[in-house]
Amino acid sequence: MKGSSKMTLKAKAFLTGVALIGLSVGSAHAYLPEGKTFRERAGSAASLALADVASDPAARALKALLAEPQAKATFADKRDRAALVEFYAERDYQPVWIVDGVYTAQARRIMDRIAAAAEDGLDPAAYRLPPAAIGASTPAGPDIVASVDLLLSKAVLTYARQAYAGRLDPSSIGQLITLKPLLPDPIEVLTTVSSATDGAAAIAAYNPQHEGYLRLKKALAKARGGEKATVHAPVPEGKSMKVGLADPRVPLLRARFELPAPSKAPEVYDETLAEAVKSFQADRGLKADGIAGSATVAFINGAHKSNTAEIIANMERWRWMPRDLGAFHIEANIPEFMVRVVDNGKVIHTTRTVIGKITNQTPIFSDAMESIVVNPSWNVPASITMKEMLPAVRRDPSYMARKGYQVLANVDGKYRPVDPQMVDWSNVNPRQIMIRQPPGDDNALGNVKFLFPNEHSVYLHDTPSKSFFKRDARALSHGCVRVQDPLEFADVLLAHQGGWSPQRLRKMVGGKEKWINLPNRIPIHLTYFTAFVDDDGVVQTRPDIYGYNARVEKALGL
Repeated sequence: MKGSSKMTLKAKAFLTGVALIGLSVGSAHAYLPEGKTFRERAGSAASLALADVASDPAARALKALLAEPQAKATFADKRDRAALVEFYAERDYQPVWIVDGVYTAQARRIMDRIAAAAEDGLDPAAYRLPPAAIGASTPAGPDIVASVDLLLSKAVLTYARQAYAGRLDPSSIGQLITLKPLLPDPIEVLTTVSSATDGAAAIAAYNPQHEGYLRLKKALAKARGGEKATVHAPVPEGKSMKVGLADPRVPLLRARFELPAPSKAPEVYDETLAEAVKSFQADRGLKADGIAGSATVAFINGAHKSNTAEIIANMERWRWMPRDLGAFHIEANIPEFMVRVVDNGKVIHTTRTVIGKITNQTPIFSDAMESIVVNPSWNVPASITMKEMLPAVRRDPSYMARKGYQVLANVDGKYRPVDPQMVDWSNVNPRQIMIRQPPGDDNALGNVKFLFPNEHSVYLHDTPSKSFFKRDARALSHGCVRVQDPLEFADVLLAHQGGWSPQRLRKMVGGKEKWINLPNRIPIHLTYFTAFVDDDGVVQTRPDIYGYNARVEKALGL
């Protein structure tokens, strides 16, 4: 096999350091293959008997390259290698992207699209594209053809994987991020892209097609100078600005809203400016009082800033989302303290939320809502029992009775009601008791809860603590998501089920616990987007409450 040996030496100039590229950061094994087709094939693909190759030097060279052992192969490396062996074997190892020693027009379009990966918030350098000049003046020889064809196939696989599932393993950013993006089948990627009428469009389609992602992509181009953005001076911090007060910052604030300055007293905060501020506050979930306090000023400054790193980090998180969010679905965006109901791309309901505090973070995941419980009981979680209930009852033995809590003890494997006064609270094992709050006006879950069974045991619910919704920063719960207008929220969800009216639901409020099972399960997505583009085309930013955005930026090297 002298020819093969010579080929190997020549080809290594192209392949040195270009092992099959896995995910840039994070462990690829955290991802699951998409579908069973490739999984069934993958076990045997690496040991495929190489097919008889026609007397084509480039085909022989490709066959030899694919037969070489891999060094330090990752999960993605092995998966891709098995796919490449099968893909080329099915084609008798004929080059796909190069014909007669030159790139096909299709190959050049695909290379141009991958080279423009920065438009998608990706890193073009990660794909190790082969030189564009190959075969430009003189047709390349078979060894170079084989190396280049294989390099381009690898670039296609790596781009498709990162465009589709992201560059990071979500769990590497936070243990409570349990989204599990699926990897595209590498055989399907190669087959689809190589056989498409427009290969560039085919490979670009592996990027998310969600409206939120596409808006961020446009914002990224604008932030990088693709569109000339209006630059405003930031409004300095200071005392709250309200109607009738004079403040030197008022002209800056008025310029932000493109309001003309009055001929008299331009530094006086007037009704016109207050109305513009009130509208801005309402659109962003702030208290719409028309007063430009510190929180409002921070939001106004954030609404106009350009931050490519934050945009790219949020585009990465869109890649973790399910491709199909559901025609009718719920989105609860944690940093925004808001929940929305979306029907065929249109937001039909919005309400404020209270989410988990820093020490009890709300998890990030997708699931499906299955039921609504009216007049719910609250089984106090063991963590709250240990950290809050036991210290309270030890200070005040009448605490349980005054608050209306029921105490159940584990007797022979079954929980049975016991008199709180008969429990030795100074020596009780919290794992042997259960504390329950029956339905009622003071119940911590309010009048209704919304269930989507999940590994985190979190859900959406009402609350008697309505004053929390008046705050702008609302990371105050033990991890579940509290909803400001739960009955109106339930009305919207039940209208989608059919046969329900607001009157019917409200007649159920009060009394015993009642369950409503949803025949049409509703997809629900607990998301973490600190940057998004509103309907006016303005990039909105929100505080990085849990620090996830900063971790994504750091992991991506932004």
